[in-house]
Order: sequence, then C-alpha cells, then structure tokens
Amino acid sequence: MRYLGPHACEEALARGELHSIWIAPAAFGRVAKLVAEARAAGVVVHREPMESLDRRSQGQRHQGVLGEGTAFTYAEFEAVAARLKAKGDAALVLALDGVTDPHNLGAILRSAAAVSVDGVLLPERRSAQVNETVIRASAGTAGRVPVCRVVNLGRALDDLKEAGAWIYGLAAGEGSRDYLDEPFDRATVLVLGAEGEGLHLKIRERCDGLLHIPMPGGIESLNVSAAAAVTLFRVVARRSQVQSSAPLQKFPLEAPPLP
Repeated sequence: MRYLGPHACEEALARGELHSIWIAPAAFGRVAKLVAEARAAGVVVHREPMESLDRRSQGQRHQGVLGEGTAFTYAEFEAVAARLKAKGDAALVLALDGVTDPHNLGAILRSAAAVSVDGVLLPERRSAQVNETVIRASAGTAGRVPVCRVVNLGRALDDLKEAGAWIYGLAAGEGSRDYLDEPFDRATVLVLGAEGEGLHLKIRERCDGLLHIPMPGGIESLNVSAAAAVTLFRVVARRSQVQSSAPLQKFPLEAPPLP
C-alpha cells in the first residue's frame, strides 16, 4: 500500500503500518517531526529527488512525501455488530450502498472519523474499496474508524437490526421525512446510496425510515460525501441537544426579505 502525502504517512506511522518513506529534499524541513518519528520507529527513510517521487506515485499528488507499508486492515463485521450492541442508544454506524468513487469514499471516511462512528460497512461488490486514493482523499484518516466489507449488505443490515439498531436510509422522494425532525435517540445505522441510482430496492425495503435533506436553494441533491457529512453531524448535534436539554432550532427554509 502506498501512502501519498505527509498526513497519510503520519496516520500510517501511528497505526504501525508504515515500512518505508521517501522524502524530497524540499520537503525535509517541514516534515522533520515525521522523519524523526519514522526513524525512531525503525522505518527506512529515503531522501530522493522530486522526480523520483513523481515516478513512484505515478503522477498522483504527494507533496514531496510518499510512504509504503502494509495493506489496509479491514474490521470484522462481528466486531462492529458487537460494538453497536455494547454502546446501545449511543451507537452510530454508516453503511454505503454502491458508492464507487474512491474520492467520495475517502471524504466520507474523513467525516466518519470526525464524529467517531462505530463502523462503516462496504459491500464487497459494486463499491469502492480502501486504496491509496481513498486514503489520500480522507487525509490519512481512513484507518481511524472500523471499516468492514460485507458479502451481502442487506443481510448485514438485518443483523444490525436484530442487535437493536434503527435503520435510516437517505433517500429523497415519497415517504421520506425531513432529517431535521429525527431525534436519533437510539442505535442508528445511516445508509447512503450511490449518486444517481440512490438506494437499491432491497436495501430501501430494509430501512425503518427514509430521510431527506431539505434543499432551500433549489438544488436537487448533495454529493454523497456532502450528504454523509451533513447527516452525521446532525446526529451528533441532536444527541448533544438531548444530553444538554438545550433547544436545537431548524434552519429557516426561506430567508427573510432584505430591508
């Protein structure tokens, strides 16, 4: 596995996954801390021209820092299900139904790490998997949350429902409810589908509720990574409101007239 850029290398080093690192002379000064920590951990540090890193990265951006290490380690589904059951109403899991763009997946994993989700489910087929592009798009944070691949996403959702989760699918249209109205006061699984196709029918049928994000500006929908971020942080905000008993207002759908 290649790690492109200083942030991805820092995260890989912290997880013990980094074996070697190549640094361009121009970058040495700004990554001195990374170099010192890598050497202390026994990671081989190479000083090579920028052109050499360009060849190693096959044209992808690296900011003068490129690492190599072990392949990404996926979590076991059973561990995610056990964590959900143990955390009870505070549990939060994200499931992705057919998200194939690695940049979207990376951005989603960064948001998932930011709110400390208890797991991210990816189907083994018809889905992006965690690779160097995903890790770079996540700013190296992809390894901070348990990510697991499942053979059958529908069956995995059934298992989480049996463990006590409430399954929400994000899907605009008939039957969907405003996500701002939901309390998210129980173990929650958020399911997001691919842009364009949305949720597959068999996944949609397994959801306990369908939610939509209001679009007061008239835009049809958000990019899936933006929708994931908005919804994840809404869950955190709602739960914080319940804990503090402070009112959390919905934003107005129409702006007041200008004076």
